[in-house]
Amino acid sequence: MGDLATSFAPVLLILAAGFLILPQVRPDNRIVRFIGAWLTVLLLVRYLYWRVTETLPVFDLSFESLTSWGFFAVEASSSFAGLLLLHVLSRTTDRSQEATDHPVQGFPGGPPLIDVVIPTYNEQKEILRRTIVGALAQDYPRFRVWVLDDGRRPWLAEMSEKLGAGYRTRGDNKHGKAGNMNATINWLHTLPEPPDVIAVLDADFVPTPAFLSRACALMHDEKVGVVQTPQHFFNPDPIQLNLGAAAIVPDEQRFFFDVILSSKDAHGTAFSCGTSALVRASCLKLIGGFPTESVTEDLLLSIKLKGLGYRTVYLNEPLTVGLAPEGLQEYLTQRGRWCLGTMQIVRTPWGPFGKAPTPLLMRLHTLDTVLFWTVGALIRVLCILVPILYWWCGLVVMRADLAGIVENLGPYWVCCVTFLGWVSRGTNVPVLAEAMALLVCRESLRASAIGLFGSRNQKFKVTAKGAMRDETVVQWSLVSWFLAAAGLTLGGLLLGVLRGPMAGTSPEVETMNLFWSLYNVITLAVASLMCIERPRFRREERFVADEAAEMDWEGGRAPVRITDISLIGCRVALPPGLGLGRGAQVRLDLAGVGPVQGEIRRVQHDSGHVAFDPSPDQQVAMIRKLFSGVYVRSVARLSPWRLARILMQRAFE
Repeated sequence: MGDLATSFAPVLLILAAGFLILPQVRPDNRIVRFIGAWLTVLLLVRYLYWRVTETLPVFDLSFESLTSWGFFAVEASSSFAGLLLLHVLSRTTDRSQEATDHPVQGFPGGPPLIDVVIPTYNEQKEILRRTIVGALAQDYPRFRVWVLDDGRRPWLAEMSEKLGAGYRTRGDNKHGKAGNMNATINWLHTLPEPPDVIAVLDADFVPTPAFLSRACALMHDEKVGVVQTPQHFFNPDPIQLNLGAAAIVPDEQRFFFDVILSSKDAHGTAFSCGTSALVRASCLKLIGGFPTESVTEDLLLSIKLKGLGYRTVYLNEPLTVGLAPEGLQEYLTQRGRWCLGTMQIVRTPWGPFGKAPTPLLMRLHTLDTVLFWTVGALIRVLCILVPILYWWCGLVVMRADLAGIVENLGPYWVCCVTFLGWVSRGTNVPVLAEAMALLVCRESLRASAIGLFGSRNQKFKVTAKGAMRDETVVQWSLVSWFLAAAGLTLGGLLLGVLRGPMAGTSPEVETMNLFWSLYNVITLAVASLMCIERPRFRREERFVADEAAEMDWEGGRAPVRITDISLIGCRVALPPGLGLGRGAQVRLDLAGVGPVQGEIRRVQHDSGHVAFDPSPDQQVAMIRKLFSGVYVRSVARLSPWRLARILMQRAFE
């Protein structure tokens, strides 16, 4: 096997190549991307071969043999999912130029008629107002907007009418969101002018003015059934907020929407994601409307259409912005619903092993999603348990010396981390990604069991939005498990130090479990920090700004700079010597809105906090201004060192 120093040679070679080559190459370089992905696959296969031939005991019915082979079976299944992901990431595509080259004005017969549907159940008035105003502000020539209210609220009917949107409701809430949309779409087809395209917006997603014109451009190809666009968010998700790292950590969905979905599109296996999407109306007719066999009707929609020869394509442009889940429980509810819906699809003819005429590659990519929720969660739980069982019970699931681990696992792990970091432009960090995955493990396993073996009639659970918290909340139901696992791991480490190597095990096995345990403790600590929910005081999210404005008040006028802004107020940098204090009545001339009345609520050093008192028309103008796409929150690159510093600060607050 060679000594330890020699075993580091492949690892150092891969690190050197990564640091010297990858920073000079764009992540969309086809050749380098292909080589990087398949080199990682080869190293993964090499590692698995080593695991089978050199680290496993002879198979028999002993406890150690069964646990060793059982762990390897889960590891191999997880590795197969990793192989599928690497296959996906070996290619990518960008359809922005295609959208530019095919404006809807050049379509035969002119721009298609688009009906924008906004299904809603219990969302708050201000959330819905934003979405309706944004939907009505499209720079597209032929569209209608419909609010589909399963909450049957009179105030929403009144607000929709005032803003200029249609309002629809139904007698029951059968089949949740899919049933809500189907009821209205069936009615739309009875109108003198039925729609050519259906645009779907969740109640909290505000489209930019270019949403319809840019997305519909890809409908120039008659075989395109769905155009999906990414989901961006104007508030920090629970992970960003709880870590206090919203400025440096991208939201949890960025890797999927910025990297994975573009790659799936390159392979022809992109899928609808529920909102911010356009669907060809004739395709919906072919399959009888939005699918109701799964609570994730979006994924099943794309699978059904793929079997009929219609593609889902992806336009990676920030054309809508919405609310991320505002609390950890809401976050877990949403992930649980996605997992449940995926498992429900497995039990339909359109699942990866079903009888429907689904292409093989689409089946494999659907299987990848299934494995992500099931085996991906299980392997993370086992990776926490295995070192604990070693320290306390002497159980060894992998007999290997340190040199062998470095020589075989090391090259694969380093190559994988380097490749993923490159394709994600530095936003994918292993410990953070592991902690995020660990956070949803329990919910994933529970939802997987219900979806695979429970009743088929599971109800659609709406993700609550619009919540505020005025105090810190600790999610003890999760933290207690993480702290218990960390305590058992550290206790086992201490026990191992006091007693020395166990009989029948080598020092290398002891060393391997030492490093494994330390990695687990760090991951569990980060996951625990994610469960300490920080207060959310603001009714409206503030956007970072740097724009000029004129402010006047009784007896004066001065130019100021707006440094952040929301729908209800802003912060302005005040010139010295103005003498304005709390309660001063001012008027701000805002670009795109006009002169807005306001009151200074607080003065700090050289800045003043102004609360707006806008007219109804100015409220609409403010929504159009702030949700035009200019203020989309985005983190271009994650700094691991800054993240480490913030995590240390959070740990000792």
